[in-house]
Amino acid sequence: MKTRILSLMLAVLMLSSASSLTACSESAADPAAEDAAQTTPDPVEIPEGDEAAAAEEEETLSEIEQRQLLPDNLPEVTFDGQEFRVLTRPGGETGFDYSIEIVAEELTGDACNDAVYNRNLTVEDRFDTKISVMQSGSPHQDIKTFVTAGTPDYDIVGFHDYLAYVPINAGVLMDWTDVPNVDLTQPWHNRSANDGATLNNILYAICSDLSISSMTFTYAIFANADLLTDYGYSTEDIYNLIRENEWTIDKMIEITSAMYVDKNGNGKTDKDDVYGFGYKIENPADVWMTAFGSKVCEITNDTQITVTFMTEKNTSIIEKLVNWHYTPTAFNILSADYEEQNYFLNNKLVMAPLRFFAAYNQLRDMEATYIMLPYPKWDTAQEGYYTNADDQFTVFGLPLTSEENIEFVTTIYEALCAESYKQVFPIYYDTALKGKYSSDPTTAEMVELVMEGRAFDFSFQFGESVFQRLCYKFRDMLLTKSTDLASAYAKVEKALDRGLNKTLKKAYKMEE
Repeated sequence: MKTRILSLMLAVLMLSSASSLTACSESAADPAAEDAAQTTPDPVEIPEGDEAAAAEEEETLSEIEQRQLLPDNLPEVTFDGQEFRVLTRPGGETGFDYSIEIVAEELTGDACNDAVYNRNLTVEDRFDTKISVMQSGSPHQDIKTFVTAGTPDYDIVGFHDYLAYVPINAGVLMDWTDVPNVDLTQPWHNRSANDGATLNNILYAICSDLSISSMTFTYAIFANADLLTDYGYSTEDIYNLIRENEWTIDKMIEITSAMYVDKNGNGKTDKDDVYGFGYKIENPADVWMTAFGSKVCEITNDTQITVTFMTEKNTSIIEKLVNWHYTPTAFNILSADYEEQNYFLNNKLVMAPLRFFAAYNQLRDMEATYIMLPYPKWDTAQEGYYTNADDQFTVFGLPLTSEENIEFVTTIYEALCAESYKQVFPIYYDTALKGKYSSDPTTAEMVELVMEGRAFDFSFQFGESVFQRLCYKFRDMLLTKSTDLASAYAKVEKALDRGLNKTLKKAYKMEE
């Protein structure tokens, strides 16, 4: 039960963030939520007595209360008002303002905003520090500039996961596994992402609960429950397919392909019609490889990288995807980034692959009932339901220039991560429960399946360099309507081998 509650807390947290954060606030109409937004969770006191009594008392605590008991084991030190400076991205095309991961300027009554504000207040008061954020369109490049100049302009830098290779290859980052105060075994660090990005016991780009975007950008299949009913399916019909291990790509194509409606009656497939499925062939297409249990590479013994991309299964996958995407009445190929959110909102897509972020952004005022589902499996033999996150989520790098001040930097970073786990998540969760992300309680069960199947593929951090866009290959081939995977792979095989044996080995200090 505890695991389920935690998963739901994380899942609903994902549904609580929005670019301006106004989407998070149901508190304007709910005084209880408004009070919660401006209140830091009270510390939980364990009564004095023997250990058995204390343990029994802890069992009665809620998941939120138990979080408060977990020590961060940081030293009791103060830093005389020293400023903790973070460089990160602006919002841009993702619609998410990355500064909210770091700072909220004031209490506004918005629960999401105020959770971040209260977290920072706790850390600032405890350690006598000041947390600040600056934004740049290219923090992954800026870190090279100030480290090369030897000027400690920022203490940590947040950049998109897919751009991590830039500062890593430049050799301007410290190893997070080799610094004091950062305990990667704590629950506020993303073990799935960090373990997968660790080579030769070195981790350069870290993911933690400070990275709200790593959760809000997770992909799921959103389904319009009202339209499903119109086409003869109840939500329970779809849920049963999932529970019975029958929710496969073939089944989803079968269901959605029959849902096309020539809405304007002109005999042509166009933007005014209703489609069973569709999206812009960009980021959502990158999820299929993960969803079907395929990987670009396997890492063994922390140093051995084996490319596993070129398989008969992947060939079959791309053939099926191209055929489906280019069947006019089965799939609507959209033209603008994240346009599927608006089509789904306006009841022009029965199902769409969306980030959880959409639930408290574009979809928060959607009149139709919608549900959230895991991506389908490749076939019934596949073990689980899998997904990944939009590769523009935040990872954090530790500049070499922070070494001279490492105790301060790592203490404040770890404290922010721990307090995000203790304060931000519970308040987001409390607020989201008052929000309308779905009127179907079983959606929580489905969201948990999505969360349990999240995977973070290391190849995305070097997708534009070492891995020769293999992690984007399904996207690229769908855009060109190509199914010749063998030829596409042959064109990059030599460059891939050079990158693995030179670039990665150099970056991660592995012997030739």
